[in-house]
Amino acid sequence: MEHRYLFLDLHDITRIEGLYRKMHQPERHSENPILQGENPWESLASLYGTTLYDPQDKLFKMWYLTGPYVEGMVQVRNRQALGNITLLGYATSTDGIHWEKPTLNQVDFNGSTENNLIDVGRTNCEGMAVLYDHNESDPDRRYKGFYWEHGGIDVFIQHNGRTIWGQGDGDGMWMSFSPDGVNWTNYEDNPVIPLGSDSTQSLVWDPNIEKYVVFGRFGAGGRKTARAESIDCIHFSEPKLVLECDEIDEGGTQIYGMPINIYEGIYLGMIWIYRERVDGTIDTSLAMSRDGIKWQRVLDRQTFLTLGEKDSWEDGMTRISQNFIIYNDQIYLYYGGVNGPHTGSKFKQVERKYQSMLGLATLRRDGFVSLNADQEEGMLLTKPLTLTGNDLHLNVDASQGYVKVAVTDDIGTPLENYTSNHIVVDSVDTIVEFQHSLKALQGKEVRLKFQLRDASLFSYWFA
Repeated sequence: MEHRYLFLDLHDITRIEGLYRKMHQPERHSENPILQGENPWESLASLYGTTLYDPQDKLFKMWYLTGPYVEGMVQVRNRQALGNITLLGYATSTDGIHWEKPTLNQVDFNGSTENNLIDVGRTNCEGMAVLYDHNESDPDRRYKGFYWEHGGIDVFIQHNGRTIWGQGDGDGMWMSFSPDGVNWTNYEDNPVIPLGSDSTQSLVWDPNIEKYVVFGRFGAGGRKTARAESIDCIHFSEPKLVLECDEIDEGGTQIYGMPINIYEGIYLGMIWIYRERVDGTIDTSLAMSRDGIKWQRVLDRQTFLTLGEKDSWEDGMTRISQNFIIYNDQIYLYYGGVNGPHTGSKFKQVERKYQSMLGLATLRRDGFVSLNADQEEGMLLTKPLTLTGNDLHLNVDASQGYVKVAVTDDIGTPLENYTSNHIVVDSVDTIVEFQHSLKALQGKEVRLKFQLRDASLFSYWFA
């Protein structure tokens, strides 16, 4: 599959003159928060989970972490459970903005199954990563769920005068499968990774290596990110650490979690940056990788999704979740917002005005990073590429200036009849017109030369 060329790094560029890269922050939706806890079994809504679009059902589907979060005990699945039990809520939407919580009649909570809780796992299902697997031949495994199951069943211990969950047999990373994302069957030999991950998880299919790849804290040694892979989504390799904060980060800064998607052939991570010893807040920045193993932070660690306004429902934490959804030429990014900082070494106790809620932020398609020119014209020359497809497409905002494209030889000299006129549109998909058709160059190795003035180039591709 041919991917778009992006500017998250400079991998595909040979030379740049007079241009600079710019990160674009997503725009919060005017109707935020789009989902919150409102029932006894869901006092909060946290996106330690996944949102995706089901093309068969034509529905947005969301799996989110929730729970009663009350003092004392509650009854779940006809057993006594601590009030901070983590449960899996489910919601659907036709537009990605307005959500419904269907009654599923699966999980008994305090004597009633009239709720939107999904029966998956055993006791505490945390950080549910859901993959809609287009390649799966078994319809009962179309959906795959990867999560941390912990706490055992009816296993409690005393710690510092408090009753907390104890460890139980079978704790670790679990897999479950479903035909529709609602009715799940646990893999019979869980856990698939006998380690814990107290955060969100990620599960993706990498077509380059033809393997499933998971990410989380398991085996990372704290608030860091580890990776494991599998050919069947059951038998996983030993997890290896792939990303942690380094000497450039301020002391005490940690990666609280990193939901990961493969976007246009690139691993793109939403890093939850936790500044434990600074202000206790968590926001989201970007990291990228071309293999899921070697990572780099994007554009000098700039914040991608900032905190909300002071005293708002999202002034302490803003954490983008898995998955990116392309809808109406925008990227829908769902995130969890928290009022107030995280409790830790600097903030022993935090009083919150609001419980955790969920928001939506949108971004122009391919709009993470653009290559920009101001009033002085700039130029870029790509690395050699083999022409595929009949047309060159651009995602560009040249409404205040122009972009001009030339197909060149190996030293950057434009080929005759392959230099465009000035392109002066703001479009997520505009076709570049040349005097001759690109069909004559099919399969040949060329370069592209872009000239920009007062313009932003987000991506280019052939189709």
